[in-house]
Amino acid sequence: MKGKILVTIQFTCLALLMVATNWLVLPWWTFLILGISGFLAFWAMAVMKLGNFNIVPYPVANGNLVTLGPYSVIRHPMYTSIFIFAIALLSGQFDYTKLIVSIFLVAGLIAKMIYEEGLLCDHFADYKAYMLKTKRVIPFVW
Repeated sequence: MKGKILVTIQFTCLALLMVATNWLVLPWWTFLILGISGFLAFWAMAVMKLGNFNIVPYPVANGNLVTLGPYSVIRHPMYTSIFIFAIALLSGQFDYTKLIVSIFLVAGLIAKMIYEEGLLCDHFADYKAYMLKTKRVIPFVW
């Protein structure tokens, strides 16, 4: 139940950010940043493979621990792509409503990551060792 609530917060915040954005007047560089976000998301999904991928933070029963591609540097490249997406929309067209929504999005994603990592530690024997070798969302930083 907790995972579904966190996913609902995530998608609600993303939808609010998209609705609050006037896409026709965004500066060109915003689309460049959105492209980087999309590239990272698709790269992470391609490496993860669809049978191993789950929107809710629960590990797939017969899933494999993926440590290749972007997962060799950060544990949550999908979350990183969401952070980049939100930063692009917020910086490309700042307003306080989007700032508040972005704060809720970041808080929800951090809670989801922490919850998910606990589940992954229980599910994969090697996950704790993997955590020591990688950062959560920002390579070499956090």
